[in-house]
Amino acid sequence: MKVLLITQNYPPNKGGMAVSCDRLVRNFKKNGVEVHVVHFTNRKKKFKVDTVVKGTYAAVPIESSEEFTLSLASEFIQQLPYSDILTHVGVFGGNLPLNIGPILSKWIQKPLITFIRGNDFDEGIFSKKRNQLLYALENSRYVFTVTSEKREKIDKLVSHNNTYFTQNGINTALWKPAKSHLKRIDAIKKAFNSKIPIAFVGQLKAKKGVVNFVETFAKFPHKNDFVLCLIGDVNDETKTYILNLDVNVEFYDFAKQNELISFYNAVGIVAIPSYYDGMPNVLLEAAATKNIVIGANVGGIKDVISNKADGFLYNPIQSNELLDILLQVHKMTPAEKEAMSEALYQKIKTKYTEEIEITNYLNILKP
Repeated sequence: MKVLLITQNYPPNKGGMAVSCDRLVRNFKKNGVEVHVVHFTNRKKKFKVDTVVKGTYAAVPIESSEEFTLSLASEFIQQLPYSDILTHVGVFGGNLPLNIGPILSKWIQKPLITFIRGNDFDEGIFSKKRNQLLYALENSRYVFTVTSEKREKIDKLVSHNNTYFTQNGINTALWKPAKSHLKRIDAIKKAFNSKIPIAFVGQLKAKKGVVNFVETFAKFPHKNDFVLCLIGDVNDETKTYILNLDVNVEFYDFAKQNELISFYNAVGIVAIPSYYDGMPNVLLEAAATKNIVIGANVGGIKDVISNKADGFLYNPIQSNELLDILLQVHKMTPAEKEAMSEALYQKIKTKYTEEIEITNYLNILKP
């Protein structure tokens, strides 16, 4: 297989989408697939192609006009020296790839693979660009989505049966703290002043539901026993609003994996209060570091968590459900917390590995 993968989410971009795209590319290559990444980016001003192991990386600049960007990109891609040997065209994340992918697929007569994660579907289906999304889905030979819920929804919108639920994966060994992390972990724990930390990690946008969680938490009678730790990107308006609520809260800058290992191993609870989501990497990372997970009962979160067995699920727009869970967490003994976090860790370690993830893709793409 020789795949052209068009994306707006790839390192050095931040966020879970870039992490997932990088993991997918790496594991495709590890399993003998040649991958040529085309990355729409505003970090580059000129088209640039670099040869990398088992493929290439092409930076495509984003211009002020979407139409101009896509017209230039289509000419550039079709002139790439490897275009004749491609077996598939893939699109992973962003309006630009979803727009250009199905057109290029038809022009060069290669089957289209559409990777659907979170916002591309959840918000795209209700946006003015809905027809663009539907056109890509309808003209895909393969649609891969990381939640069973999205697979069911997409099935009802297209005329084919080519939509597949393919879960995310993680290498839990990469999230174990090294000796170099121990001092930082200890320092973070001491900074909590004996309060119980609840962490929120990543790009904490509106859809992530953090404000709603904190507003509800402000009504929790035992709130002073806890401290909320927001680790990631929070806009100034949201930050100011949260600081004016009657809760203990700490803000930390967006952290890369090496620093996140320290945070995850210093806290004991991770909250994922998204209104809608794919299968967030934060969920798997929290599980790999043996945290209790309080998650919204949406998307891929409910595919992973078994409520009250290995984590907690609640309706993110029902504040009473969250307050009830917070009370249950507050009453848990250390042994009960350890048993729950260990149950989720074992599930992730055995059923959500990177090997299982990539095998799911290859079994479908290489029947």
